[in-house]
Amino acid sequence: MFGLTLEKLFLIAVLAGIVIGPQRLAVHAHHLAGAVRSLRDFIDKTRSDAERDMGISLHPHEWESLDLRRYDPRRIVSDALHDATAVPPSPTATPATIVTDEMIDQARHVRFGQKYLITGTAAHPRRILIEALAHDDPRRIAAETRDSPPTDNTVQ
Repeated sequence: MFGLTLEKLFLIAVLAGIVIGPQRLAVHAHHLAGAVRSLRDFIDKTRSDAERDMGISLHPHEWESLDLRRYDPRRIVSDALHDATAVPPSPTATPATIVTDEMIDQARHVRFGQKYLITGTAAHPRRILIEALAHDDPRRIAAETRDSPPTDNTVQ
């Protein structure tokens, strides 16, 4: 710590003994011990306050028992790519779509033959290819089966 070795600390103690003097050295050592104790108490109080506020333990022996390497993003991606149990979904099998009110509302605005569905906000629009939607999705069904709007060419 700070490049201080045992020899340097011993040299500082000898110089302090010479400069301060043997009579006052005991008093200064007592003050130094009190300062170290108060610093240790402050650190312990701060640690206990942080543990109470965060709800987790900050003791080093408990952190050493955790394997923090499992949170390494490279390891997570590697495990996901090499996972033998993961089966890619087949393109022919599509799961049943859960129909929501938002999907039904979007289906009302889809025109026959429309290629893309625009969702999201005006600031961040999102284009979804209608052919990529599930076959039982109401938005895809609306784009494939809805007739063009009737034109009224009759004169009354």
